[in-house]
Amino acid sequence: MRILALKPQGYVLPFIHAFMVKAFQSVGLEVFEAPIPRTGEDISAFLKTYHNRFDAGFIIDMGNHASFIQNFKDIQITLKIPWIIWFVDDPEGYNFPQTCEASWTYAFCWDNEICHRLIMGEDWRGRPIAHLPLAAAPEVFFQEQPKPDLVYPEGVFVGSTAHANPFLKEAATKSEFNKDQKFLWAIYSKDLTQSLHDLVWAYLGAKVGRAPEQVRQDPLGKLWAHACVFKLGTMKRKEIVCRILAKGAIFGDDGWREAGEDHFQGPAKYGVELSWIYNRSSFVLDIRQPQARTGLTQRVFDAGACGVPVLTEWSPELEMLFDPEHELSFFRTIDEGIQRRDDLLQSSQRARKKAQAAKKRILKQHTYKERALQALRALRTDSI
Repeated sequence: MRILALKPQGYVLPFIHAFMVKAFQSVGLEVFEAPIPRTGEDISAFLKTYHNRFDAGFIIDMGNHASFIQNFKDIQITLKIPWIIWFVDDPEGYNFPQTCEASWTYAFCWDNEICHRLIMGEDWRGRPIAHLPLAAAPEVFFQEQPKPDLVYPEGVFVGSTAHANPFLKEAATKSEFNKDQKFLWAIYSKDLTQSLHDLVWAYLGAKVGRAPEQVRQDPLGKLWAHACVFKLGTMKRKEIVCRILAKGAIFGDDGWREAGEDHFQGPAKYGVELSWIYNRSSFVLDIRQPQARTGLTQRVFDAGACGVPVLTEWSPELEMLFDPEHELSFFRTIDEGIQRRDDLLQSSQRARKKAQAAKKRILKQHTYKERALQALRALRTDSI
């Protein structure tokens, strides 16, 4: 089988793409990589060049170029090959499913709750969207031997202060959310297992005197809700990191500078540098971005593959993919997170035992090779 894999841009996406390409190749597939065409002229040349040359296509998140996304359905119809589309961001941001041709689409999503929502929706008549969680690349994220000395004995957090979505950032900046934001955060922070999106929709419905289902159909209501979730997500990440991590080290964008020069360490490059940081940390704190409902983040798999204890916020997917009581530490409230942090630092032997159990599971079940095989099984089942 020959696969045409379109290369994404971004911070982590190019790595995920490269890991999947390597995984496809490891099971005997021939993979050709090409950049995502951006303009109408590029798309025309793309179609002429790659017509009748491949058996399938692969892309993460459908790229981030509006012209390509708008023309993707026509590209599918012209090339007449099945496309494996792996969403590691909310598909709604790519106008899915309207932008895809159902008969040529094999859609996967890292978030099980979003998968369920898409399956139950009325807009999609194609194959069921399948849950495909994120994974680890053991060739990059592995436990160093012998174990190096701790450079970050109070733990680390690596990540941005906000989801990288310039459209939502601009909308949030132009909107007045201060009073609404404080009210919603007071409710949400008491129980982080709540759906932040559902909470915002219910609040907006009550605010305008309409049912949440009606408000969801209103374009302005949808923009307000997504922008509000964006703002709340930033508040959530900053407050949880600063309170739970306390004396730990923070890597990321300049928005973390307010946490203090003793904590903010600047940016960290994804890949080898990040593996180095994880291997020298007592534990890694994990917090989901607001675009995720239940999907586990890359930190769970990357830090776990390094044999480092992970302290993550609760998600039902922990029980789907791990044995959370014996492989990870989790919290449902900020106060519980502080207690779990203290347990990790005071009971390092028990924490390391959990980390080794998580590492064993990740290397067996949660590698990119396993994810590639799952996607290929869907293709081959249809071809039988």
